[in-house]
Amino acid sequence: MTASATAGPPFRLAAGGAGARVEWATWGLLAVAGVFAVVAAFDLAYLLRVRAALPSPDLDVLQAGLGLGTSEMVLFFALLAATFAWYLLNVAAVRGLGEDPAAVLRTTPMTLFQVGAAATLVAGATLPHADFMAAHAFGVRLRWMIPILAARLALAALLGVAVLGLRRRVYAAMLRSGVAPLPSRPPERMTLLEISKRAALVVPPLPVAGDAWWSEVADRVAAAGSALPLLERSGEERRWHRVEPGADLAALRESLRPGATVTLFATEPADEDSYDPDALSAVVR
Repeated sequence: MTASATAGPPFRLAAGGAGARVEWATWGLLAVAGVFAVVAAFDLAYLLRVRAALPSPDLDVLQAGLGLGTSEMVLFFALLAATFAWYLLNVAAVRGLGEDPAAVLRTTPMTLFQVGAAATLVAGATLPHADFMAAHAFGVRLRWMIPILAARLALAALLGVAVLGLRRRVYAAMLRSGVAPLPSRPPERMTLLEISKRAALVVPPLPVAGDAWWSEVADRVAAAGSALPLLERSGEERRWHRVEPGADLAALRESLRPGATVTLFATEPADEDSYDPDALSAVVR
């Protein structure tokens, strides 16, 4: 049996790029959930260690146990805030597609997460206070804290399931909208010829072959002590000249075509396309 399906555009490009911000927010929320899960798991393991040492744990272990839950609580509120912001982004994206946000975003896993998070907040607010010098009272507090932490760890996993499920539902709504996806442009692979052509666009313009330029030509020829080749380019035409030391440059200048590019080579080139880093070029006016 064979089946074929047309792959849809990436989430961030679907419906004209409507899901780009939601996509970033989704992975950001999952990252916050992951950090919270790591801290909550550590706190839970330490709480179990403290409880195992009751009724006469070491003083340093007991004092450390009293401080547990603070970072977990801060991260849990950060997770709830991130979830709320992520949900609002999804609501705006779905509404922009012309669909009812409640119909798309109301799912059982998300409802269970919301109810469970509220329940753990209420339970945490009613935790009995305990002095670390009163081992029995502290043991009672631990019996409350341990199931709350375990529940929040389960809620973090449930949130991951809910978020990924809602991501699929929002993506389906984007495909139903009929809005064309944002085009994805693959990186261009340029040949060396294309690179050289683009580089040529940023080369500064050649100077005009005026008196100062021809004076430089005379100086170079004199320093070389022998004739130097000079190439004249005019459109597709090429003409070679030889500049002798002490030659009449005025006559040479009169023979050049206006608009032509002239290049004085420092050495004998192999051909007209040879590269000479010491060549001197200008435009005839």
